Amino acid sequence: MNEVDEIKQRLDIVEIIGSYVPLKQTGANFKGLSPFKTEKTPSFIVSPEKNIWHDFSTGKGGDIFTFVMLQEGLEFYDALEMLAKKAGVTLKPRSKQSGEKRQNKQRLYDANEDAMKYFHFALSKSKLALEYCKKERGLTGEVIKRYKLGYSPDSWDSLSTFLTQKGYSTTELKLAGLVGQKAGRDSVYDLFRGRLMFPIFDAQKRVVGFSARILNKEATAAKYINTPETAIYQKNQVIYGLAQAKEAILKQDAVIVVEGNMDVVGLSNHGYQNAVAVSGTAFSEYQLKNLGRLSKNILLCFDQDEAGIEATARAIKLGDGLDVRLSVVSYKGAKDPDELIKKDKEAWNKALKQAEYAPDYLIRFGMQKYDTNTAYGKKQFAQFVLPIIAGMHDSIEQSHYIAKVAQILDVSEDAIVRKLTGAPPPIQEVKPAELEGAKEPKLTRQEQIEQTLLEIVLARNETRSALSDLKPAYISERHKQIFTALLKQTNLTSEKLAKLLPESSNYVKILTLRGEEVNSDLSEHDARLEAFTQVNRLVRINREKQKRSLSRQIALAEAEGNQEMAHKLLQQYQRLLNDEND
Repeated sequence: MNEVDEIKQRLDIVEIIGSYVPLKQTGANFKGLSPFKTEKTPSFIVSPEKNIWHDFSTGKGGDIFTFVMLQEGLEFYDALEMLAKKAGVTLKPRSKQSGEKRQNKQRLYDANEDAMKYFHFALSKSKLALEYCKKERGLTGEVIKRYKLGYSPDSWDSLSTFLTQKGYSTTELKLAGLVGQKAGRDSVYDLFRGRLMFPIFDAQKRVVGFSARILNKEATAAKYINTPETAIYQKNQVIYGLAQAKEAILKQDAVIVVEGNMDVVGLSNHGYQNAVAVSGTAFSEYQLKNLGRLSKNILLCFDQDEAGIEATARAIKLGDGLDVRLSVVSYKGAKDPDELIKKDKEAWNKALKQAEYAPDYLIRFGMQKYDTNTAYGKKQFAQFVLPIIAGMHDSIEQSHYIAKVAQILDVSEDAIVRKLTGAPPPIQEVKPAELEGAKEPKLTRQEQIEQTLLEIVLARNETRSALSDLKPAYISERHKQIFTALLKQTNLTSEKLAKLLPESSNYVKILTLRGEEVNSDLSEHDARLEAFTQVNRLVRINREKQKRSLSRQIALAEAEGNQEMAHKLLQQYQRLLNDEND
């Protein structure tokens, strides 16, 4: 038995999913409200017998691994580690080196965790830090605790002394990004001194690093500093506040992305729990994909200056091709959301509701910045917006904006298209390994019918006789293996079919579960009728395909003067018509 199967065997899928979603037993299955979409009638089903779940409102489904990956925004191996701990399963290192590497990384996580606890305690004893948090920023004790805010004493060695006494070596503290060391010296010094500390958590809620704000207003040091790149902290992968915001993002199906950590904390302080922060200049495709797993609705709230505009344009280029909708929250009369909410909370709520689709926002910004009534202004505007349009992969969306820009500039669409060929190419960056749970391709009409047919014949064995009219040639590649197996053995149970096709095992289980839910109330007669109806639809679709193909072949044969071939093809076409009338 492999590790995945052992974890599945040890863990109760109802218990794991029930820790995220309230479930109620209905017969052999459990039901609850969708964790992915707001609904009033439960459509989320968990089958302990099949060790599978399915959400009818979104079409998503799978096992405990796919659920945790979607709910926590994890890659497969991270979900594997998380569930292995719950199951008490020790994962085998892929090699001796990988085992040692995992142990070394765990020491870095532990060091950062202990540093976070130290800073959090130090905050409670610092008058300077408490006054800044509570009096100047108006933060509640609950929010301070929620984000585990801390204070790094203005000392060169207070943290390093504390951690070395707990058994960490200076090498481990350097690798964790907590201390520095000058060349030629044995001693180390604390990197964070006299600063408000913002611990940064990864998807498994482990502390990976810190962002730190100077509190002494007269100090000449940088206002913000961050943990340097380490084995566990990469700036373009971490998302501040995500660990705390996940639940709210899923519930509201929207995430607010800001640039400052204090903006996240401030929004939470006012009741907006679905905010996270990234560095606009380091906003990456990896981060967008992770956010997109939790919600497709991403609201960008960057500073409304040149840097913020560049960050928005970059986000559009990175997001193109991903299954996300980027909108921009814009407002006036305040330097940040916290200040606006304190002045006029309704104005902030209005800004959220009126968030503008990102490409439309940038075009509007360009129109305000450049005079599109002059030739030079039109040139500047085109230089600003065309790189964004050039990076669009969706041809329909690109055509829409070509027409829009052509209208704004009062030029032909052909002129815009010609100009686009000289526009800078979209941003290309090295992509991390493809994340698990990527967007599924949309089903064709034929595949949808095949899916409906499979749901009923897998759930209701008495309907299998309908498959006798189905030919393998009629089936799409997506479902060919499943139908081929059923046509060979019409009495094959869904359990045996899942074992026979391990790569499609979860899919077969989900189709069966859907079929049981949707078709359980049908009488045997109606179930058979439904199955025959779907088979007939597939037969008709394939006949239409054959007719279109024959029509093209007949036209080609006639154009080439090959009357003999045209006559044979016409006979085939007539036979198809006769079959339809039988």
